[in-house]
Amino acid sequence: MKILYIIHDFLPNHQAGAEIYTYLLAKELSKEHEVCIFFTEITPFCKSYTVTKRTVDDLQCIEVFRPPVTDPAGSSYNDKKMEDIFTDILTDYKPDIIHFQHLLYHSLRYPAIARQLKIPMLFTLHDYWLTCPRWGQRIKGDMSICHTIDLQECSGCLYEKPSKVNIFSPSSIYQFLRCHLARSSDPAIRLDSLTRRRDQAITLSNEIDHFIAPSPFLLKEFIKFGIPEDKILFSDYGFDKSAYAPEEKQKNSKSIRFGFIGTISEHKGVHVLVEAFNTISDKKAALYIYGDLNWFPEYSTKLQKTATSSAIFFKGAIPNNSVASILRNIDILVVPSIWFENSPLTIHEAFMAGVPVITSDLGGMADLVTDRKNGLLFKVNNSDSLAGAMQELIESKTLLNQLRQQIPTIKSIQENGVEMEQLYHKLLEQQNGSKKMAHTPSVNN
Repeated sequence: MKILYIIHDFLPNHQAGAEIYTYLLAKELSKEHEVCIFFTEITPFCKSYTVTKRTVDDLQCIEVFRPPVTDPAGSSYNDKKMEDIFTDILTDYKPDIIHFQHLLYHSLRYPAIARQLKIPMLFTLHDYWLTCPRWGQRIKGDMSICHTIDLQECSGCLYEKPSKVNIFSPSSIYQFLRCHLARSSDPAIRLDSLTRRRDQAITLSNEIDHFIAPSPFLLKEFIKFGIPEDKILFSDYGFDKSAYAPEEKQKNSKSIRFGFIGTISEHKGVHVLVEAFNTISDKKAALYIYGDLNWFPEYSTKLQKTATSSAIFFKGAIPNNSVASILRNIDILVVPSIWFENSPLTIHEAFMAGVPVITSDLGGMADLVTDRKNGLLFKVNNSDSLAGAMQELIESKTLLNQLRQQIPTIKSIQENGVEMEQLYHKLLEQQNGSKKMAHTPSVNN
């Protein structure tokens, strides 16, 4: 079987959840099948739309150097040149099945192109990007949550000008440029652009054979959006569990060791965690924050200045293969995101390491963590609520062990690979059956 995976970014330059999952699934299925990954990259050193073929850990890859996006309501999802490249890939590679992981920087018209060639297609929904053009996070510039989709609000939210422009940050410059262009345009034109984007995203569901939602919350949100219930199924991610040996035990410590692992950014709520921990006695606990401080330098600088507790330690960026060893040396992971999330990889990783989780009572995070069973929930974006949960854990002599004992078993990437393989075969059988039906001569009585 020839499988084509399509994603916005990929390793090694991008190591977020969708990229890591796509890599693991592709590696697993490449043991028995031919796999190719098609993704984009942005760089000031290459001509836009340059196509490069290379390998990532023996996986064959097709990389396209994309131009900077100046209109997220248009060019980030509707690129004719990317469609031409995609058509050429289908002609040359001739995949048996296409599994979309993300279409940001590609085109929502890919499925219609592939449908003409009768290629079965799946789409894993890693975030809310089909419903929210602001990077799929469904939060406004002021970090308030969009519980509903209102395109009138989106037309203003999407083009908010940054308060400051970092001349050394390409993303900041591109944001400023697109905001400048948009503010000079008619608001009705911006609204029309967003309406057409939404309609095209809904139309896409007619072309895709199956959508996969890694969390029940996300599944419900996309059914509300318009994806038919019989086209979307819940299936959580699979993970490489080899580094999480069951015999590994956490070391005993006199104080509770809290940890954060992930992107140091505002939507991840790290400031909520720092504010909460500032109220905790530094003799009773320590907080270790792992993440690259250079991705959002202004936010990181402010974060470090507000960390008044002497027991807060910023440990910087870490390679993905060291997460397991770090988790073995903390007592509880904190995931304080202030957006819905989907099915956070860090929560799964913590569970594989036998580490309970404190997280926001929202979206896919609350799907994974059951309060007082395998972790604790706190009110989203509420540092007092988080501090209360942390303090309870510190003061209780039994709660931490109780939470450890009820941590669920996480699906392996091998199990997930079998699931996907079976689904691929099912779609191929359906497609072949349709082809046979199409070629069966009708009989007139």
